[in-house]
Amino acid sequence: MSQPAKKVRPGEPAPRVRRSARSAPSVRPARRMVPAPAPGSGARVRVPGSPRPAQTVARRKGTAGFLILSTIVAGSMVLGLVTLSVLLAQSSFRIDDLEQRVSALRQDNLELTHEQATLSAPGRIAGWARRHDMRLPDEIQFLHVSKAGPTAPAGEADELARVERKLDRLLGADG
Repeated sequence: MSQPAKKVRPGEPAPRVRRSARSAPSVRPARRMVPAPAPGSGARVRVPGSPRPAQTVARRKGTAGFLILSTIVAGSMVLGLVTLSVLLAQSSFRIDDLEQRVSALRQDNLELTHEQATLSAPGRIAGWARRHDMRLPDEIQFLHVSKAGPTAPAGEADELARVERKLDRLLGADG
């Protein structure tokens, strides 16, 4: 417990009060300005009157380089995304055009298939044949060709016959 306060008599100086080590002074002493170390030195600075230990001063040298690098990276990413978006839009337009072309070709294919089925119907072919005086044969005959050896090509026999006729005319005129 603490002791009761003493009465102060007029004209007497005030008694000195001892403070414990735990109590801090109510007014801090003014700090002295300390020049900052050179940039990039990474020097430790101890501020006088500061209860903290010495701290490393942050370097500010690479800030401009970091800003330039991050701007380049961010710009290239944005440019890449815009390019990708443009390519996707172009591909989308090409796909739409191709889908329209495929649907048109499918429609044409259906029309041509229907026309082919109509034209190849047996009743239509028989009607066309009757209109052109065609008829089915009464009797079907098969011709068998004997194997008589090599024959002359198609145009060669005609050429040989023409040469023989020419020789006959020449010899007939002389003889």
